[in-house]
Amino acid sequence: MNLLLFEEAFEQICIDSTDTRAAHLREVLKVELGSLVFVGFVGGRRARAKVTELPDDGSVHLEVIASEAAPPPLPVALLMGLPRPHTAKRLLFEAASLGLSRIDFFEAEKGEPSYARSSLWQDDGWRERLRLGAEQSFGTHLPEVAMYPDLQTALSAQNPHAARLALDNYESAASLGEQIPTEAREVVLALGPERGWSSGERDILQRNGWQLAHLGPFVLRSETAAVAAVRVAASHMKAWKVPTATQL
Repeated sequence: MNLLLFEEAFEQICIDSTDTRAAHLREVLKVELGSLVFVGFVGGRRARAKVTELPDDGSVHLEVIASEAAPPPLPVALLMGLPRPHTAKRLLFEAASLGLSRIDFFEAEKGEPSYARSSLWQDDGWRERLRLGAEQSFGTHLPEVAMYPDLQTALSAQNPHAARLALDNYESAASLGEQIPTEAREVVLALGPERGWSSGERDILQRNGWQLAHLGPFVLRSETAAVAAVRVAASHMKAWKVPTATQL
């Protein structure tokens, strides 16, 4: 991880020995008194903190010495047919790493109903994947996550003012980059489940004004397609800027 993410902002903190972050600081980063580490606060700033105490009980004391604004979330959201839990874990991680504003899942007609009952969604496992993704990417934004029982319900919850595009290798006539409007300020990208869209779902998408687009001639895995689509959309909208070196 490239920074330690905390739910609440602080000036000073004692990280208990039972917290995995204390173990990471001691055993992986091998901090000493005076060592500087990066921390972040969910939805807020990121900061540089100094190790001020390393008690024998295994805890770690930190003090913030400088902070700066973290990168804002991308104006891109994902709408995805609910995949198998292992794939969903990777998608959640990548969504947070990319800085997506939100990721919505829906139970697709060709999906497996048992996926929604996975332990990933029954406890906070899904949120842990978001946290790990944000820490990896040196960000503090955690995408909003929602689950819907079907595609029509999920579509009704999307921003009607955003450019709305659904990836489909079989019936789309143009590439994703060609389909994103020049004036788009926000984009929602819909991806079907691992077995693809049903004919009924394609009809629903088109009746609701979604444009079909493709990423090229190859069929990609869900997580690969999601990352590639976000990259195309963000680049098209010039939403990514090269960060300057941190002064923290």
